[in-house]
Amino acid sequence: MLERLQRVDLPTLGHLLEEGFVGSAIRRLGQPRRMAGTAATLALDAPDATAVNRALVALRPGEVLVIDMGGDHAHAPIGAVTAAAARARGAAGIVVDGVVTDVDALTDPRSGMPVHARGTSCLTTKRLDGRGGRRQVPVDIGGVRIAPGDLVLGDANGVIALPPTWLAAVVHEAELADAAEPDLIRRIRAGEDLRTLLHLG
Repeated sequence: MLERLQRVDLPTLGHLLEEGFVGSAIRRLGQPRRMAGTAATLALDAPDATAVNRALVALRPGEVLVIDMGGDHAHAPIGAVTAAAARARGAAGIVVDGVVTDVDALTDPRSGMPVHARGTSCLTTKRLDGRGGRRQVPVDIGGVRIAPGDLVLGDANGVIALPPTWLAAVVHEAELADAAEPDLIRRIRAGEDLRTLLHLG
């Protein structure tokens, strides 16, 4: 299903669903490409870089590292080295409810990856004892509760995170809508009567 969701226009899902849409303050700051994977979560209770590193080492290919900073929007847990490590582990992307750093490296096609966060900072997490984080627990990201194994999708429009069953229920309808859209736009551009093309109730 992730393959199919890779091809679905994410705003199309916005026509079909009401839940799972991460707040708009969290936006894409990394590579400009689609993100789609399963959530591997980290609740960071302290600005603990060691806890982040342990979560990175545990990542499996195709996972999206989802970091709940517990309201800390000052310390950046992700930068050039951590993004490169996530990429080396085969991660599909990173979502941080907080800030990141080294934004130029995050967008670099050779070392970066899709990263979504609230903004950037030069203040980073520190090498603490590693006990400042809890892995694979439900986390709150931009107003959305994300559990380990949820599907996480992201593009320039934002981030969606939902259980696989929720997305499975609408993916076919989304594919049909996407397939019909180019012809609808063509007919609008050709000057057809909008009253016959747009839903007016």
